[in-house]
Amino acid sequence: MDGERAERTGDDKPQRKKHDSADEGPFAVWDPSTLVGGRAALPPAAGAPPITANGAPAAPAVPAPATPHDDKARAPGAPPADTGPRREATPAVFVEALDKPSRGDKRAKAETRALADQSVRHETGQPGAENPVSAPESTITLWGGMGSGKSTLLAALSRAVQDPMYGKWSMWPEDHASQKFLSDLAHILYRERTFPNATLTEQRPVRFTLAGDLTGTRFSRGGRRRWRRGGERSETTEFKVTLRDLPGEAFDLRSQTGAALGGKLIKDLGAARAMVYVVDPVREWQVNGDDGPLGDDARQNADFFTDVLGGVATEVNMRGERHGNQLPHSIAVCLAKFDDDRVFRFACEQGNVRLNPRTGQPEVLDAKRLFDGLCQAFPQGSLREIQQQIELFFAPERVGYFVCSAVGFWIDPERGFDFENPSLVNPVEDAVRLVAPPRPVNILEPFLFLRGLGPRQT
Repeated sequence: MDGERAERTGDDKPQRKKHDSADEGPFAVWDPSTLVGGRAALPPAAGAPPITANGAPAAPAVPAPATPHDDKARAPGAPPADTGPRREATPAVFVEALDKPSRGDKRAKAETRALADQSVRHETGQPGAENPVSAPESTITLWGGMGSGKSTLLAALSRAVQDPMYGKWSMWPEDHASQKFLSDLAHILYRERTFPNATLTEQRPVRFTLAGDLTGTRFSRGGRRRWRRGGERSETTEFKVTLRDLPGEAFDLRSQTGAALGGKLIKDLGAARAMVYVVDPVREWQVNGDDGPLGDDARQNADFFTDVLGGVATEVNMRGERHGNQLPHSIAVCLAKFDDDRVFRFACEQGNVRLNPRTGQPEVLDAKRLFDGLCQAFPQGSLREIQQQIELFFAPERVGYFVCSAVGFWIDPERGFDFENPSLVNPVEDAVRLVAPPRPVNILEPFLFLRGLGPRQT
């Protein structure tokens, strides 16, 4: 480049090496001195002042003084030796020179580093970021049939955030009504040690913010760890959640409650972009077990799913928000009541259970495998229909499967987990009571998945 660059003196014309004919033509304006990282800058339009790296008009070029090496030094008062047209210097649009960094380069690099640090602060939620963006709201709707455990799952969420496995989390209600609703549910489950009553009427939306620090956990974004001087940089995040705890009867559009609330329910689900669908595997044994239906209610899980999903698909299509042949929603499929003896034994027969070395509680290795196994175990049931509908309407990367328990298992303080006596539930006459405070299993993970956090599922 130095050999091809013009020796810009006061009297000489720029001396350049001759190029092949292939270099001539309309692309001859590409000059090696303007190349920056494989990009080139075109000269400005005629009459426009050149632009510097910071976007301001450049000062007019000052001709270089004659040097002692000039062959034809001008006499005082003589006209310039070169009066022909000169090729204007190509403006340094991106940088001023490549061979020697200027102050503008150093300043640009400093600004780039500052912008990068600010971007990291925004991403990790650290204080000090300019123009902080408010936490995005994720309208999550609880979806499930009667007695599936939606209210119990919501009651366990306030304590599940305290599990150090997820980092340091806290729940911040957005209003006093939401705080009272969550507090009442938690009091029933953790103080009275019994299950909340079934939701019979439409509840007002529950709004809260989940704020946490994922540093050093497997739920860190992409498993990356950012380092800085002095140790590991904290990775904080928060997001707002709006939940609607509706009666399970509302999801049966053919029932009286479903006919009254179904239209509003479908609009809410269509407007939301995230949903937690609670599957009740115990209902499969109660309805499709060897002993036949064990009660008067013979409705299956699909009776609370298929019609609602069809209404949501129609609502999304009417709004013009359909993504090809799929919905734009994310869904977390939660197999609830893992602590139930029938569900627990079935997972053990699959060889799909291990003891968590940290908590001592059983956990399922592959939630999707358990769901598929239940579909095969009850060929006359409706889980297969739900499986097909999920695969048809939702993108695979937006579907997550989880096995949850709002109460957990009985862990003996001295002997640990007892396979022969795993249940924490102690039936007392017509009611049930927990023999120890609940220890939720996988309650927070569905919400982290819907927020795009946590490890990618297989």
